[in-house]
Amino acid sequence: MTYKLSTMALALMSLSLSACGGSDADKIQKEYDRIEDQIRGEYRRAERNLSNNEKDMLKIIESVFMPEESLDKFVDKLTPEGGKGGLYVGHFVEFDDGDANDIDIGALYFDISKDAAGSVDGRISYQQQPCQDNRTLSTDTAVKVDNAITGKLSGSLDSLKILDMRYIRDLNVETPSIMTTFYGSFDKDATGSPWVGNFQYQDGLGGTKLSSTNANCPISYTLSNRSSFSTYPLDYSRGDLKLAINGLGAKSRLSWQTPANTAHVLVSQININDAESGANGFERNQIFGAETKAFEPMMTATPINYAFVVQAFDQNNNLIGYQALVQYLPTTSTANE
Repeated sequence: MTYKLSTMALALMSLSLSACGGSDADKIQKEYDRIEDQIRGEYRRAERNLSNNEKDMLKIIESVFMPEESLDKFVDKLTPEGGKGGLYVGHFVEFDDGDANDIDIGALYFDISKDAAGSVDGRISYQQQPCQDNRTLSTDTAVKVDNAITGKLSGSLDSLKILDMRYIRDLNVETPSIMTTFYGSFDKDATGSPWVGNFQYQDGLGGTKLSSTNANCPISYTLSNRSSFSTYPLDYSRGDLKLAINGLGAKSRLSWQTPANTAHVLVSQININDAESGANGFERNQIFGAETKAFEPMMTATPINYAFVVQAFDQNNNLIGYQALVQYLPTTSTANE
């Protein structure tokens, strides 16, 4: 957002910092009361001068935080604690896409501000195999307030499956631009204390079949109008996956064990430095069947801090296994031995 909204954002950040300064409840309440009037004034002043893009963002925020025209309720939601921040990695599940043959799970992560009010960076990936281009939807003006997150996701995915692949390449058909709004909340009472929520396309692309345009990459999938997501901190685990890195340098392999009743395994490799700086942290996402129990990481010659996340699902796309491993790779001076 531009400067027109920055004063309000600073007021929110000031609130989180001031409220956390002491344990005296009366002092905290007094500080809230003092800043509440400032927030109201800045909010109304900014609202009169919003650009069209900022007005769209405001509607999203209002839909989540102010469902009853309640700036009062918005202010009331601010607390000194809020939902936990940091890097949360998980998956999304699509609903009712009209295609019984495609895979309805995918990878996503959010890097969430640790303050009571702050920014959210994240990516959603539809990559199922390494032969697909590493396209993602990325957050656009996404925010966290207390235990809620909301914002836009935009980007481009694979091409529409409307013509034979050679004609798509010859005609230079562009990949579809996609925009979706998302919202989620922090569930401290759930196992693993996840951030969970959903997103819904705004482009009328639900039910559209997309396909990789890369040669020798027979991947196709159908978009759904609506998806839910669950993301977890990297120290969360479910099931006994026995996740490990075996070998050195270019011979390193990620291995795991699948739980009983596993139908699909989603493996993600994330460059933590990129993810925490707002860039695309996904190096590779790959979906396997239950019989596969190893993954070949992508590596450069320079060691990088990666998060490897393995998620196992049953035939109904229910999560039955989760484990993450953070490690610098390669473990030798060169990635190509």
